[in-house]
Amino acid sequence: MKHRFPVLVLLIILMSSLVSGLKDGRVAAGSATSQKAENEFLRNFTEALDVIQDKYADDVGSDKLVYSAIKGMLRALDPHSSFFEPKEFSRLREEQHSKYYGLGIRVRSLIRERGRVVIVEPPATGSPAERRGLRAGDVITRIEGEPIDDWPSDEVVGHLRGPKGTIVNITVERPGIRDPLQFRMERDEIPYITVPYAFEVKPGVGYIKIDRFSESTAEELGQKLKELDAGNLSGLILDLRDNPGGLLNQAIEVADFFVEKGKLIVATKGRTEGSARPYKAPGLEKVQVPIVVLINRHSASASEIVAGALQDHDRALIVGETSFGKGLVQSVYQLENNTGMALTTAKYYTPSGRLIQRDYSGSSFDYYYLNNAISANGKNRETRFTDSGRKVLGGGGITPDAEVPMRELNRFEAILSTRDIFFEYARRLSSGQVPSASNFQVPRNEEVGAPPAKDIKSASRLEITDSILEDFKQFLRNKNIEFADEDIQANVDFIKRRIKQEVYTSSFGLQEGYKVAVQGDTQVMKALDLLPEAKRLMLAGRSTPAARNPEVK
Repeated sequence: MKHRFPVLVLLIILMSSLVSGLKDGRVAAGSATSQKAENEFLRNFTEALDVIQDKYADDVGSDKLVYSAIKGMLRALDPHSSFFEPKEFSRLREEQHSKYYGLGIRVRSLIRERGRVVIVEPPATGSPAERRGLRAGDVITRIEGEPIDDWPSDEVVGHLRGPKGTIVNITVERPGIRDPLQFRMERDEIPYITVPYAFEVKPGVGYIKIDRFSESTAEELGQKLKELDAGNLSGLILDLRDNPGGLLNQAIEVADFFVEKGKLIVATKGRTEGSARPYKAPGLEKVQVPIVVLINRHSASASEIVAGALQDHDRALIVGETSFGKGLVQSVYQLENNTGMALTTAKYYTPSGRLIQRDYSGSSFDYYYLNNAISANGKNRETRFTDSGRKVLGGGGITPDAEVPMRELNRFEAILSTRDIFFEYARRLSSGQVPSASNFQVPRNEEVGAPPAKDIKSASRLEITDSILEDFKQFLRNKNIEFADEDIQANVDFIKRRIKQEVYTSSFGLQEGYKVAVQGDTQVMKALDLLPEAKRLMLAGRSTPAARNPEVK
């Protein structure tokens, strides 16, 4: 009985909010009948809770039971209403606010002969890790003097993060240096970068990748467009692949960079007062260049709002795979004990009136993890029209104008990638352990504690020669990777590009490595081919009146 009172308080607050609805931050009163049903339900629930706590074979905390009950309630509503335990809710808030406190590094685990090790990936620009000289490829061995060999990656990250101004001491091993290096670093505010890449993929054609939509996304995009001098580009590729979404207002602000003043970007409609609202482009400075938007089956929510708005207004050609199909809007509420809840409060509709939410009746594991092609190609999808009269479909996500599936790795490519072979070989190449790679020298400041040089223009261009490939083959043999010469020859372009990508990533940063990777991206290459079509589409959308679509009811 000792846990009963706090549990009941939390449940009563939550149940009242869910059943009666939240209005203006206050709980609306329900009818006497509904309150009687609530009380009966709560009596049943707490009775079951008492029996479990008294009789279950193992001790179980009331928080675990209550959290599970809340999650079960929300699952009964739809797949996107969800409950966040304290750590999950804290992480959600960090992502929404686009910042956290730590060192500014990402880590990955690798399996070595001696066991599992934790490898540093390129530190964030201007972060404490970069300023103190931590490098991609460094192996973290100790934190505060304690060995971390058996720590999972999330535990490592948890120890590296902490309040701003606090100190953390780490020990790393670095290729080419015999003794371990000691770093004493002060934690600082680290921004979450949501627009990580922006460059000219070919002369005059910009490429911008948006990873997700949080508080800083529109501001980041504006800065990237300015750096690219977007007004003088001949075309732009906007990559929303694998973007799970995020904040609605940021999706609207991103679309506003490209949509004409006064045109609808998205409309929302829900059950409660104030949930029905149209969002129109306010008419700030626009980027008037042909656009291709890349999407795939993991593009969802806010990314679908942007893709849908640009497609419906004939402002961009959509290329790739059918998107996820999430047309529901969640409002986030903070609950007791630093927990939180994302509750579906509205549906959103694209400018043509499409609800692109996929079917979730009887939703299960399949809803998230099965290919969306079944729902995308199903019958009974509503038909709407773009401004120029092109037919578009509702339900089942955003269907691309040009279907281009992602190139799948073959068996040999998958083995090399999943074993982190390219990452490890690049470390060998960059550290000067391959005599035949004398044509490529990375300019570095070798003073311990100083960051590596970043000027790619001062380095010789890396050419993966036949002698480097021979050394790579021997490296594979040493790693006990079975292969035939035919495997190397059949995949030689992929191998050369992946080695170069990893070398450039570790030597010059994530963007330089990503530029190399993009050259082998079949969807990006197709987007380049389709830019002339995107230009014709943009001109057609300007010259024709908007098509008539039924109003959202």
